Amino acid sequence: MADLYALELALTLDASTPEPVLALIRDHMEPYAEDGEADSDGDEWVPPPFKVLAERGPAYRVGGECTAVLTRTPVGWTLTARQEIHAENLPDAEHFLEALTPHLPTPEAPLGTLRFYEDPAPQPITPDTSGAVRLPR
Repeated sequence: MADLYALELALTLDASTPEPVLALIRDHMEPYAEDGEADSDGDEWVPPPFKVLAERGPAYRVGGECTAVLTRTPVGWTLTARQEIHAENLPDAEHFLEALTPHLPTPEAPLGTLRFYEDPAPQPITPDTSGAVRLPR
């Protein structure tokens, strides 16, 4: 049994979204380096930090393609993405999404959906009144 989820995002950010937040999104969209990283002694391979939006190409178990696009619009920014995420990385995805919620034009607006790969229907992702995001599991 796999522990994979299909994460689909479709959200709009304010035109006033600061550059550090946009840089965070772009960083998460960058593909992983081909070679990993060495630890401080240079002896052991250390995986890079998880990037919520880095996967591209066919999804392993959830079907479809993994994509992510950030687009400037006349009224702000749109982020659309479809990613395959392991259960162990869901807290990282929550943290990433919480960085975006202060810049939503409508508080508590839906951010997208999350679907366990075996489930037929996705669950909505919506921040609470404080902007916290808890992904359905």
